[in-house]
Amino acid sequence: MVSISNPAELKNALAQYKASNASNPWIVLGYVSPSSIAYRQSGEGVENMVASLKDNEAAYILIRCQYNEKDPGFKTGVLDNKANLKDIFIAWTGPQVGIIEKGKKTSHVGDAKALLQPFHAEITALNRANFTEVNIKDRAAPLSGSHVIA
Repeated sequence: MVSISNPAELKNALAQYKASNASNPWIVLGYVSPSSIAYRQSGEGVENMVASLKDNEAAYILIRCQYNEKDPGFKTGVLDNKANLKDIFIAWTGPQVGIIEKGKKTSHVGDAKALLQPFHAEITALNRANFTEVNIKDRAAPLSGSHVIA
């Protein structure tokens, strides 16, 4: 089981995230010890979020994507366009994280999901080169086949 080292900061960040009207707001949780995670930062935009991640770390992300007419999963005729906003949980494991460490961190995903719920979709990201808004929206679709950004 993983613990949260700064629950008050996370609660505040989640409240700001939920109230945000920004395009693609996000929250990142990172490790402060082998069995403790903490709210690390929040921001706006997929590019900024990806830039904040390190290749030698595991992290957990909650991001809100707004779907438009060109995106798979866009729903027409919805009041106030609310159905076209999706919160997506992403488990990031950088390519330089060792195999034993990956196994240990995999056991913490459920705890991180519980901290960041509710969300509409869940994906895993392993490679920064393909970690784009287009790929997030594609992999978050229920019928995408793969929910991994590799």
